[in-house]
Amino acid sequence: MNASTKPIISGDLLKFQPFINYESILCTYFPDSNLKINAACMGVHFTPTDEVYIHAYANTHTRDLLSKGVRFSINFSEDFFEYVMAALRRKDHMNFIDELPRSAFIITESIPILKSAWVILECEVLDLPSSLIDRPVCKRREVPNIRAKVLSKNIYRLPQVFNNRSFNLSLEALILATRIPLYERYSDFYNDAIRTYNIIKKKIISWRDMDRFHAAYEVIDNYLIENGVEPQELSFF
Repeated sequence: MNASTKPIISGDLLKFQPFINYESILCTYFPDSNLKINAACMGVHFTPTDEVYIHAYANTHTRDLLSKGVRFSINFSEDFFEYVMAALRRKDHMNFIDELPRSAFIITESIPILKSAWVILECEVLDLPSSLIDRPVCKRREVPNIRAKVLSKNIYRLPQVFNNRSFNLSLEALILATRIPLYERYSDFYNDAIRTYNIIKKKIISWRDMDRFHAAYEVIDNYLIENGVEPQELSFF
């Protein structure tokens, strides 16, 4: 996609199954400049009325930036490496901006959008009434703390890869990698997560599909080691 690319299909035809998780890359500008972009790998839940519910973790740029009236983009990409870079916190993450290089984005007046995305939604943050906090309408395990309205939906191309087991499993491996450092070392949760992460890597290798994901898994492995996982606990290529 480039700056002159036009949507190929009306966004009105794009419908999301309500209240299930869609893994996306959520992007927004910092308030002082559109030269600074925040990108986060984020699960989003849609409603039948074109609203979005999100749980953004505390002490993150994403949570701080998504205040009422702020616009952001939800990007669905086929580039797993971008999901990895948007998901993994650096140890100095609150002093770090631009998880992805600016060359990965098209800069518009209201939102940054990923060039790799095949679908892009523009959204605006709404109030989250206390009644929805107490009785959330979506099925998130974590109570949502962000509510937004979908302003537009644009389909720029059809995906080249869809219903792909390697990509779907890799997303699950990435989510596990974000949680493993939070678990007590060698607890059942920790051991199960490490085991599942390694099984996923071995499965993708057995499918002869790791060439698409090799660089991304190197980043994930290094992240886990930097966050206390012993190298011998991980299966390498």
